[in-house]
Amino acid sequence: MEQYPTALRYLVRLLLAFAIVAALVLMDQLLVPLFLSILFAYLLFPAAQRIEESGIPRIVTNFMLIVSLFVFISGLAYGIGLLVTMFTDDLPAIKEQVDTNITRFRWALGRMFGVTAAQLDATVESIRGSGQYIATFFTGTANTVLTIGLLPVYTFLLLFYRDKFRTFVSMLVPNEREEITQIIIDQAAEVVPKYLKGLLIVCILLVGLNSLGFYLIGVQYALLMGLIAAIFNLIPYLGTVIGYGIAFLFVLATQTPTLALAVVIQFFVIQFIENNILTPNITGSYVQINPLVIILSLIAGGMIWGLAGMFMVIPYLAMFKIVCENID
Repeated sequence: MEQYPTALRYLVRLLLAFAIVAALVLMDQLLVPLFLSILFAYLLFPAAQRIEESGIPRIVTNFMLIVSLFVFISGLAYGIGLLVTMFTDDLPAIKEQVDTNITRFRWALGRMFGVTAAQLDATVESIRGSGQYIATFFTGTANTVLTIGLLPVYTFLLLFYRDKFRTFVSMLVPNEREEITQIIIDQAAEVVPKYLKGLLIVCILLVGLNSLGFYLIGVQYALLMGLIAAIFNLIPYLGTVIGYGIAFLFVLATQTPTLALAVVIQFFVIQFIENNILTPNITGSYVQINPLVIILSLIAGGMIWGLAGMFMVIPYLAMFKIVCENID
């Protein structure tokens, strides 16, 4: 390859990168459940290892853990469904309040800044267009959920055959690289589960903190808004802003600007608690990656696999970092 011109070498590498991205996009129905299952397998691996050491067969251990995990996830989904049902039952009243608030904003903006009704209508239409884009974004992610039934099967098989996967990887690498390969596998098996576990604990704590804060300042559907903000917090940096942005727009449209301002103040308070107390003490420093790299990776993950890609990209970035730290 060195005998070819530099421009040609970089062109080949660029085309290879485009081919990889195209393959990831085209095969998302297959790869998204598989990559999610790998993360679930990593999350359950420490518990599976401890239970197996107590003498319980691997097949029984894996079955117990996976059933427990997906019962918990199903219960969480059912609870969210109940909250969403309560919300949709009140949609007529919410829509009426939104229309009333838009009329008030139109009058206030016209009085203070000279904004005409036509200008405001154009802004509202652009917001609706953004809403349609967001709906399309979530619909694309919802299509991935259709393959949710494959997650327990993939996770079970990955945990059950984990020794065979380790042996297979050892057979792929040259003999002089085998020791480094085993070190990479061991480090990934230690770092990734700790990071995922810490992230889930922080998310659960934030559900309580967000919901309590919204309830105290008087936000309607405080638990639902707190849950949305906490779930989006699984996406570093951007997720918290998105979650609280949804809550801010909802409160601004259905309640009062003063209460929306209180939501912004709560955002900074929760951010301070999370960044200085929760995250350092729970997730620790398992994944030390430059913030710019994280943000760019989140955008790339969202472009390739939507919301699922944004949730998954950081653990896989951590694995890639472990590889780079062990190979020159």
